[in-house]
Formats: sequence, structure tokens, C-alpha cells
Amino acid sequence: MFQSDYLDLLSGEDVETVAANAYGVHEYLDVHRLDEAVDFDAPAEQLTYHGHCHQKATKKDHHAVGVLRRAGYGVDPLDSSCCGMAGSFGYEAEHYSMSKAIGSILFDQVDRSEGDTVIAPGASCRGQLKDYEGSEPPHPVERLADALSTR
Repeated sequence: MFQSDYLDLLSGEDVETVAANAYGVHEYLDVHRLDEAVDFDAPAEQLTYHGHCHQKATKKDHHAVGVLRRAGYGVDPLDSSCCGMAGSFGYEAEHYSMSKAIGSILFDQVDRSEGDTVIAPGASCRGQLKDYEGSEPPHPVERLADALSTR
């Protein structure tokens, strides 16, 4: 939000400085390659990754995939669109059937993926996937934390 929306709401040099220096956690690790200095010991696990709509729209969803792969995970990044929730959209009764229809496209991709575990950064995405899978998928940061070496 600070990277793009902040500039739409306010103006000035300070706003531009904040926007230019704001990152998502995986983006920050990836851009500065900070993860390369970490001793990862990822479990043998293939992850199915559904990126958040906002990350896709700003072309930043690849950062999590790169960091997770360098941590040792196999990652199947889905070529998915919206999960169908779109923030609060899917929670509104009048949008329920459309939300589920959009979600079914994602669910088909999840079913075709060879991943062991579905992961997703978006809270609404994880909620939609929880309804489908029965348990909430972890956030990619959780899998990255799981891969930190305890040696």
C-alpha cells in the first residue's frame, strides 16, 4: 500500500521517500538478497503458491517464490487470478456465489498442482482456501521460518 496507494492519497517529498523505501517482507529479502546469508534447512516439501492479487497487480508476487526456492523448497507458483474474496468482497452475501465461482478456478489449479502444501500471503486468500481445504494455509513467511536452520 505504501508503495503505490500512498502516492495517490498524499503528495510531497516525504511521501515519495516512504513509497520508494517500502517493501513486502519477501520483496525486501529478494531485492537485497538478504536470504543468501541465512543458513536454511528446508524440509523436503513442494509448496503450491497462490500469490495475492495486489502483489500480482504490482508484479511483485515472484519475490516470495524466489526466496522460498533459495531456502530449499520446491515451489509451484500457480498462474491463478483472484481467489474470489478480494478483501471484503467475498464476505458480502450478495457476492457469495460469484466469490465461490471465482474461487473454483483457483481450487482447480490447486487440485492439479503437485505441491504438498498450499501457501498464500493474503488473509482473504487463506480464508477462501481454508473453506475449500478445511484448514488455513500457512503464510509464506511461516514456511520460510520453518526452513531456518537450528544448527
